[in-house]
Amino acid sequence: MMLRNALVRLVIACALGSAGCAHAPLLNTTVPTAALPGTDGVAHSIYAGSPAGRFTAIVFFAQQCPCMAVHDARLVELANLYRQRGVDFYVVDPEVDASVERDHAEASRRGYPFPILIDKGAALARRLGAEYATETFVFDREGVVRYHGGIDSDKKTLHEGARPYLHDALEDLVLGRAPRLAEAKTLGCALQIW
Repeated sequence: MMLRNALVRLVIACALGSAGCAHAPLLNTTVPTAALPGTDGVAHSIYAGSPAGRFTAIVFFAQQCPCMAVHDARLVELANLYRQRGVDFYVVDPEVDASVERDHAEASRRGYPFPILIDKGAALARRLGAEYATETFVFDREGVVRYHGGIDSDKKTLHEGARPYLHDALEDLVLGRAPRLAEAKTLGCALQIW
């Protein structure tokens, strides 16, 4: 009886949006976020971006994930390409061992032209329902999720015919169109947030 009552309370809490329950992000709805400390020494509000920014792309990070490492060069290329077109990029580390000091060294080692943000307690990851390294969300300036999914359709190397999901979504958005694919599969390691 006690177990049944506890289960009923858990189901009700999840239905009401309790922070402890993972849920899928709702495209085209606003997701409130708090400012997160960055490896650049600044607290960043996820979707406010710079005054010139129209969109913000965040990519969830896991230091030990080989798929993350393979995508580093692709992320740098995308960030450099789209920064000039009004897109702010951040990598978000929600893992239990995340720290500004460790991630500062990681950002430098990986050549990131953007900071890694520390999501202590994985509050943002849980709010968005993020589960994997390389899982990406694109917000507009009002905080509306416009894209959710992987960086591309390859796990380790870019093959001919691979789908560049994030590139295509950003291209559509900066041209004022809805993304041709607003949700895509994420290929990456499970985030260690427990």
